[in-house]
Order: sequence, then structure tokens, then C-alpha cells
Amino acid sequence: MEDVLVYLEKLLQGKARALVITGPIGAGKTRTIARLAARLRSAGGKVGGVISPRVLERGATVGYVVRDVSTGEQQPLCSISPPGIKFRGYHFSPEGIAFANRALTRAADEAQIVVIDEVGPLELSGGGFAPGVMAVRKARIPLILSVRPGLVGRVSDWLELPRATPIVRLAP
Repeated sequence: MEDVLVYLEKLLQGKARALVITGPIGAGKTRTIARLAARLRSAGGKVGGVISPRVLERGATVGYVVRDVSTGEQQPLCSISPPGIKFRGYHFSPEGIAFANRALTRAADEAQIVVIDEVGPLELSGGGFAPGVMAVRKARIPLILSVRPGLVGRVSDWLELPRATPIVRLAP
């Protein structure tokens, strides 16, 4: 955790562009990003972006919600059952995606640091949070983002992150 605090300080000072949090499903990426955002806020940082907590029923993941970090508002993002836009094993809510992209676009205009949980195959294909992520990227706001382990390289290339971008690997 000590190293992460050093990275957060660099982000606040504008000396770093991004911090990547990675790990398998259930490793705590969302929880870690939420804690980092809270810590940044308590240090006086203006934090925006989105986190996407899982929705569990009897211990099984049945979907995700998307929460605006700056307002605390949330919307359903996806579920294992229709309606919605089918992508892999989930049905994504167009309203939830639009809500997330509005939160990210607003963060690009207002925040000092932006958190994005998570950037994955949907974004890499141009869907999901991609428009909001690109707005943040264009604004050159420092990022804290979560990415599944197998996608770190592709996401880093897509966002043109420096090779020296710190990566925090979480274990299940």
C-alpha cells in the first residue's frame, strides 16, 4: 500500500499520467479503486469518474451497477438477463452506459483525477465507456483505472500510456 500512496501523490502533483489496478474477478479492483478515490478526496483532490460494483444474488454475480464517483448516483449497468445490448455474457443497459459516459465527460471538465472501473473488451471495441474514456484521455487528466490482467497491454496501448505506468496487481 505504501507504493500506491507514492503513486497517488505523483498523480495529485501531475507527475504521473495513470495508475493501473489489475487482478482477476473478485480480487478487489473495485473496492481498491473506491478506497483510493476516497483517500484522494480526503487529501483535497477533486476526483471524478465511475466505479462498477458487482450485483450479487446468493453469492453469484448477476450484474453490475455503475456509480458516479463525484455524485454517488448510480444506475444499472448490465445483467446476465435481458433486456439490454448483448455483449459476451451480459446485457448492457444503454441508459447505464450513457450515464457512465456523462459522468466521465463531466469528470474530464471538472476533476483533478479520474477513476475508471473498469476498462475492458467492450471499451476496446469502441463501446461501453469508450467515449467517456476518450474525453478524459483528450483532457490529459491523470487516471486510476482497473483492467483485467489479460488486457493490461492492450488497454495501455489504446490509451497510449507510458511504458513506466505503475501497475498494481491484486491477488484473489
